[in-house]
Amino acid sequence: MARLYEYQGKDLLRRMGISVPRGGLAHSQAEAARIAQEIGFPVAIKAQVLAGGRGKAGGIRFAATTEEVRMAACALLGASIHGIPVEAILVEQRLALQREAYLAVTADPSRRQPIVLLSLHGGVEIEETATQDPARVFQAPVNIREGLPDHVARNILRRTPGATSADTLALAPVLCNLYRTYRTYDCKLVEINPLALTPEGPVAADARVDIDDDAIWRHPELGLTPTEEAGRAPTSLEVIAGTIDQDDHRGTTHFVQLDPDGSLTRELGKIPVAFDCVGTGASLTAMDELVPLGYYPVNFADTSGNPSASKMYRITKVILSQPHIQGYLFVSCISSQQLDNTARGIVAALKELFPATGGKPTIPMLFAFRGAFDQEAIQVFGDHGIAASPWVRLLGRDVDEREAALAFRDLHQEWRETTGRPG
Repeated sequence: MARLYEYQGKDLLRRMGISVPRGGLAHSQAEAARIAQEIGFPVAIKAQVLAGGRGKAGGIRFAATTEEVRMAACALLGASIHGIPVEAILVEQRLALQREAYLAVTADPSRRQPIVLLSLHGGVEIEETATQDPARVFQAPVNIREGLPDHVARNILRRTPGATSADTLALAPVLCNLYRTYRTYDCKLVEINPLALTPEGPVAADARVDIDDDAIWRHPELGLTPTEEAGRAPTSLEVIAGTIDQDDHRGTTHFVQLDPDGSLTRELGKIPVAFDCVGTGASLTAMDELVPLGYYPVNFADTSGNPSASKMYRITKVILSQPHIQGYLFVSCISSQQLDNTARGIVAALKELFPATGGKPTIPMLFAFRGAFDQEAIQVFGDHGIAASPWVRLLGRDVDEREAALAFRDLHQEWRETTGRPG
């Protein structure tokens, strides 16, 4: 998926007939001051990073004078937000908000068709709104053959909770153009949050646009390349992990750091844990079970396709080299992967990382071996004495992802109580 920066997304929306604030991109204090003077005060100064929670992390500031613009630019440029350096800022007019709305178009896999999402309660807490009061976020599928003409958009808005006749008239053109953007540029998601409802009409105060990697070649004018990273240079651990598959194509050892410096985990009030999984589906499911329990996987890893023991040894060392982690989980899907080879690689890494204890870790670790040779994998841990560690839990194919997450929580709580480590 190729995600656009806010300024790129807004440029796309502007081309498609959606109003956006006047502004420009700056890479220095002088540029920021010049743009602010051209568009007039007050202005908003917004860090251009591909990360959520930017506002809460101090990435959006406001200024009423040139000196305030310079101070904001100085504070943001070169700063880091969720581990991502700020290399550019968007300086744009500060909008006079009356109300905020939320509009998005994405795909619904269960329906196999596009879906429109609308709420008259937009803003940074839209996810919380959707969780606590789902009725406030209206969903409507779109017939892809029919598209979204004006009369369909108006009918959708008439059914949206809280929408008035004036809202219907004002928002229908925006919704039509948003869907047109989604289809024209092969988007996976196009989102305006918030859509500012101003006296002059609706204006996209923010924009998120994600384009399908496989369709990038259809849009050379955007100058995009397929990417999995979050708008930053690869971390040192990602560079090391990227070399593991270069000369050995037996399986894959895919590794991406989700929170390189731990700042996002701290902001969320979660406990940082390292993570590895066999199979992306099982990985995402296990992550979804961990987060509500108070844990945040600081990396994504998928070691599938039957990688050799030597590759598992190397990727395990990379995963466990992440600082500040308070645990590690390995969860396999039910597959034909030779889990005994997987276990041998992991055990070799543990013995090197924890030499004083013969490989017994000093942080809680849970291993859910499910699939081919799963009992043999568990036996490998027993043969090397690591199964006897108080901070190791070995589970078999009879557990699901939720049970594995709950078992890790129990182990982690026991570890905290025994060692006196804070949560």
